[in-house]
Amino acid sequence: MNKKKEDLETEFNEGQAAYTFLEKMQSEKAFVQLKADLMLKFENTSFKEDDERTEIWRKMQTIAWFEQTLNEIVNTGKIAQEELKGFAKLKQKFKG
Repeated sequence: MNKKKEDLETEFNEGQAAYTFLEKMQSEKAFVQLKADLMLKFENTSFKEDDERTEIWRKMQTIAWFEQTLNEIVNTGKIAQEELKGFAKLKQKFKG
């Protein structure tokens, strides 16, 4: 796949922003706390409270999806960074 430099720069910047959110904002701690709170709520529901249990399950799935999406953005940003380094090396090679 051949991407434009601007697209790679956008992916890199998005990856950096997602990384900052995940690493610097202590989001992992927040995700763990949210999951633990939801699991506790789930455990405290009776089998007959199907609607509430289903809603808790949906929330847990949403958290997992959000976390996975952020990690995918970070990984795409890392790949873009490497490709941008390749552009820079080619540019240097043709200059001198």
